[in-house]
Amino acid sequence: MLAILIGIAAGAASTAQASVNGRIREDYRSPYLTAVLSFVIAGIILAFIILFTEHDLSIPFGDIAKYPFWIWLGGCCGAAIITLNVVCLPYLGSARNVMIICFGQTMAGLLIDHAGLFGSPVVKMSLTRTAGAVLVIAGAALVNGIRLSGNSSRESGPGRNVLPYIILAGLNGFACAAQVAVNGTLNTAVGSASKATLVSMSVGLITTLILIALLTAVKGRMAIYDGGIRGTGLIRGFRPWMAAGGALSIIVVGGNAVTAPMLGTGIVTILNLIGMMGAGLIIDAVGFLGIEKKPATPAKMIGMLLMIAGTAVISLI
Repeated sequence: MLAILIGIAAGAASTAQASVNGRIREDYRSPYLTAVLSFVIAGIILAFIILFTEHDLSIPFGDIAKYPFWIWLGGCCGAAIITLNVVCLPYLGSARNVMIICFGQTMAGLLIDHAGLFGSPVVKMSLTRTAGAVLVIAGAALVNGIRLSGNSSRESGPGRNVLPYIILAGLNGFACAAQVAVNGTLNTAVGSASKATLVSMSVGLITTLILIALLTAVKGRMAIYDGGIRGTGLIRGFRPWMAAGGALSIIVVGGNAVTAPMLGTGIVTILNLIGMMGAGLIIDAVGFLGIEKKPATPAKMIGMLLMIAGTAVISLI
């Protein structure tokens, strides 16, 4: 039961983190600098946690090296998730982008379990698990205000070829599920959820810095800013509340690293989605961080119930 609650909490923290990072991005005008700040703050907080609880910051790189190369990819997945969101959102619209990610994340999580990828325990796909996945996806569609035909009032305009971005959004969902599986195995390898999270965050920071360097080399320094307009500097624009983004990322990555080995990637991924959607409804209802208030409609509540029912079908039947 505790693992289930942690999985839901990790999803809820993910939604809250997205809201905080969205507010930070308004000041920095750069998703990449926002990501750098999140990784750095998370690393600093984790270092203090490890020193306080374990009194030893050493990382067992020798034990990690015994695993295949993909053991390092959890942080890379985090950087990919940020980048693909930036690329796809203008072309797909918010609701459609979220829906495709949910679909990719749900199916990828179940397939990773089926094949035992990234060190996940093998849980074979079945008609029952497939039916549960359909319920989860239908529920997510209702929560996001999308008719089951796939239409949305926030879709991009006519005449655009959105197929490449649909594929990229699906890959974003796969990256979300893969990050859960990889970091679960990393936790097993390191023997410490805190240290595994620190390793993942460090890889994510390095990946983001490499991406910034490549964008700067190819397109110029202003390519990392929204619309080529520079915002406040990373240090000069920092305010204490911004540390919440990094703190929440610890809950997301650390929580999934702990629960994935116990519950499997598919279940943890769907628990994350329930937490994400539930937190999203609350954030919309209260207008968190000044966003426009959106009441929880009956359709959205039915959608949440469908997602919970789908999870029960997959995990309990």
